[in-house]
Amino acid sequence: MPLSRRQLLPTTALALLAGGGALAGCSGRTVELDEGDALRMRVWSEAAAAAYEDSLAGFTAETGLRVEVEVLAWDDYWNQLPLDVAAGSLPDVLWMNTAQLSQIRAGDTLLELEDVVGRLEGRWVEAATDLYRDDDGLWGVPQIWEQSVLVVNEQLLEEAGADAEGLSFDPYEDSDPLRELARALTVDEEGRHPGEDGFDAGSRTVHGFSAHPDRSAILGPFLAGLGGRWQDSRGRLSIASAEGVASVQYLADLAAAHLAPAASETVEDPQLCRDLFVAGKLGLLQTGTYDLHVLAEKIDGKFPWRIQQVVAGPEGTRPLVHAIAAVGVDPDDDDREKAIGELLRWIGGSDGQRPLAENRLGIPAHEDLRRSWEKSWESEGVDLSDLPVPEDVALPEHGDRSAIATATALPIIAEVFLGEAEASEAVPRAQQEARDARG
Repeated sequence: MPLSRRQLLPTTALALLAGGGALAGCSGRTVELDEGDALRMRVWSEAAAAAYEDSLAGFTAETGLRVEVEVLAWDDYWNQLPLDVAAGSLPDVLWMNTAQLSQIRAGDTLLELEDVVGRLEGRWVEAATDLYRDDDGLWGVPQIWEQSVLVVNEQLLEEAGADAEGLSFDPYEDSDPLRELARALTVDEEGRHPGEDGFDAGSRTVHGFSAHPDRSAILGPFLAGLGGRWQDSRGRLSIASAEGVASVQYLADLAAAHLAPAASETVEDPQLCRDLFVAGKLGLLQTGTYDLHVLAEKIDGKFPWRIQQVVAGPEGTRPLVHAIAAVGVDPDDDDREKAIGELLRWIGGSDGQRPLAENRLGIPAHEDLRRSWEKSWESEGVDLSDLPVPEDVALPEHGDRSAIATATALPIIAEVFLGEAEASEAVPRAQQEARDARG
């Protein structure tokens, strides 16, 4: 899927249009930097950096400020971050996720942005913005965000004579619409369904639902759909609740009842459910908008499919939302701080984010770009016009070492899917070991 100017950057640093050191933007403010100086911005995606090239060319033309965009690969990005904090060599603006935000905030490194962005904040998607807001203020300018979604193979639903609209689950009932639909979709090579005499799970030609221990697509939305939370207000894992135990056991039981692909395979291969879906062998795939590129490319018209909200629990639909934001580093210099503020306002505006939206690099944070994003996907045959912006969401990891805590918990949760433990024992153990690992 081509970007507007070029697919990848040839180097890990891109210097955008040269210009003078004086800034006189629409606001009338003037910012002066040393001659030849430039603002530095760091991201972890070369595709995004290529899209920013178009955006920041406009910023340079309007303000006279140069911006150098540095690209570091994901692992290198987070390995370099604490080193730059310690050395005082951070770039002026950098991409951030919620799992790492508190770590860099702890050193009083970042600029608080409420006064910097002003009324512009009101044009951003609230679910994305709130991830970077706390009692102390606003700490990031959201750029793009993603949400978990349910992807439906319409051909398989038609063959099953079924409907996936308003799909819901309830662990406290003997059955529910999700289990019934997954059973209707699942067939072995003789056309038999789970529960019927002679059903052979090993010869399934179609699987029902993508129940597997995936944090963003499955565990987060199902836990929140029951009213539970992944973390408490202090950032500690809090899954050993009645809702946490019930949601994990429910999902594992779907796999055990052959209404989902075998856990022994999905635990080993986290992409198996997606691969089965694009092969036309899975009826219902709960994943995220981050998978749209792969789905569109690999399905390529082989069968009709659509996007809808995640499966609802007793508390309603709770898609997991995560967002990438741009944060500003305090330079301890008034002129440079003003220049950083101008850059953050630019990439928080519709002109600044438009190339990201048009190149489908996540859902745009600026509300005015939603239709541009949808139209871009329409050109690829994907209709997203009926996918609402969520009001109630499941939250991603937040707080220091929260990603380490989740990584510790997931293999223990997988034991439940594999039938090696009951959720009532494994989930509290996962929580405790995750808290110990987080420290």
